[in-house]
Amino acid sequence: MVTKAVALMDAGGGKLAAKAPYSEEFVRLMHTVPRSRWNAQEIRWEFPADQGQAFRRAFDGWHILSREGDGRRDAAQAPGLAPSMRDTLICSLRGQKYSLRTCERYISIIDRYARWLDKPLPESGAADATRFFASLEAQQNASASTINQAISAIRFLYLKVLGQNVILSRRPKADRRLPGVLSRDEAQRIVDAPRNLKHRALLALAYSAGLRVSELAALRVGDIDFSRGVILVRNGKGRKDRYTILADRTRSLLESYMDLYKPHDWLFEGQKGGHLSSRSIQEVFSRAKDRVGIIKDLSIHSLRHSFATHLLEAGTDIRYIQELLGHSSPKTTQIYTHVAQSDFLRIRSPFDRNPGE
Repeated sequence: MVTKAVALMDAGGGKLAAKAPYSEEFVRLMHTVPRSRWNAQEIRWEFPADQGQAFRRAFDGWHILSREGDGRRDAAQAPGLAPSMRDTLICSLRGQKYSLRTCERYISIIDRYARWLDKPLPESGAADATRFFASLEAQQNASASTINQAISAIRFLYLKVLGQNVILSRRPKADRRLPGVLSRDEAQRIVDAPRNLKHRALLALAYSAGLRVSELAALRVGDIDFSRGVILVRNGKGRKDRYTILADRTRSLLESYMDLYKPHDWLFEGQKGGHLSSRSIQEVFSRAKDRVGIIKDLSIHSLRHSFATHLLEAGTDIRYIQELLGHSSPKTTQIYTHVAQSDFLRIRSPFDRNPGE
């Protein structure tokens, strides 16, 4: 049996690139990688480096030819985590009650670290980890949050699995990036864009309730309380339950959707059983955004950012917004004060004034 292969390379500027002989399957899989774009000049597909894991999930079963880290060897040929160590790592993570998403991310990072090393994991130490973190920044232009997560994952490996009390690199300061926000008109156009009622209900709920994509996917029919006008978000980030608001317009849209589709358990069921995946929800958003001609580089999380920003602009107390979003700290919510159309942003530029004013 011939294994299908795709070449993965560093495209520079915080991007990765993929090349393979043309096939409809290859093009279809590349479309599932968030924010992937065809570069006609370079004759390759390109996507942000932080979507590398999404790329590997999409091409699971393909032979990925790549040079990651410091380029010392082909990461596809290098041995990853041994099955016994992977099992121990999974048991340790579950025993500490880490979320499924965090478990998957930690395992991915540690597997990548094992492939990057030129020695067995038990023989590695702090110096190797420090060089690995440096390679993430130098070769992949990794963000501070990505490096911080890598530090957390590898610290867990040494402390909980290998039993080594190693001292790792100082954590880099987090990037102070402002969230991408839609105007009210843009958000409404995106919600209205899908022809499919299920997709419209999905996007309306994401925007009107300020939900994370994982929370949206995991909603059950019983979590929608029509009589009280609230939505129960179970096991959100930090394993916390909370309530958020059910907008009147979303209520009517959901009722029509449920009358037509008749979901039994999960509110938004997948085609193969279970609930709709986060990737599928992101694809719904991307298609809607493209259909209405919005060219901003945004993800479905931008609907949550827009929900918070528009509430702040309407005069809602930031403490209530914090509760609706499920933020543990008010500092996290305060970032929206920098993107809201406050009085500061309404100051008239001197360039717009007439001479003599």
